[in-house]
Amino acid sequence: MDKGTLIEFRLNGERRLAVADRPEGKKDWIVIDEQGQSHKLRSQRVEYEVGSGYAVEDISQFQAEVKNYLDPSSLEVAWELLIEEKAGVTAKEMAQLLFSEQSPALCYAAHYLLCEDKIFFKKKAEYYEPRSENQVEEIKHQLEIEEQKQRDKQGFIERVSQRLAANQVEWLESDR
Repeated sequence: MDKGTLIEFRLNGERRLAVADRPEGKKDWIVIDEQGQSHKLRSQRVEYEVGSGYAVEDISQFQAEVKNYLDPSSLEVAWELLIEEKAGVTAKEMAQLLFSEQSPALCYAAHYLLCEDKIFFKKKAEYYEPRSENQVEEIKHQLEIEEQKQRDKQGFIERVSQRLAANQVEWLESDR
C-alpha cells in the first residue's frame, strides 16, 4: 500500500472508504476516511484496494460515481452467464462482464455488489463462484418465506393497533 491508495475496510461491521496517509510502524497504516477521521489499520483489514492517486476529498465523488452502478439485479444476468462455465470471477472480471469496462469505480461497484450478494455468488479466496441453480432456488425460497413472515407480523401489529383504538377488526386464522 502506498500514500494516496483508496481502500475499503470495515469499522464495526460497516463498510468504509479511506485513503492511505502514512505508514505507522512496520505493519500498520494510518488511513483517513470520508469524514476526515484517521484510523490505524493492518494491511490484513483492507477488504479491497481501489487504486492509488486519491485524496480524501475524492472519496465522496468516487462514492457518487459508484452509486450509479449498484443494481443488484444485474448480478442475476451475470450469474446466468457464468453458471454454465462454473468458473469463479474476480471483481475486475465481473466489472468487465457487467459494465464492459474496468475503471476503478466500476471494479469497486462490482466488488460491492458481489460482497452484498447473498443469492447468486459465494466468495472463495479471491474469486466469487456462481452458486448452483438448486442453491439459488433454495435461497430465494427462504427469502420469500422470511418476507411473508414479516408481512404477516406487520399485518397482525396493524390489526392489534386498530383493535386497541376500539375499531372493529376481522382476525385472520394466522393471528391465533
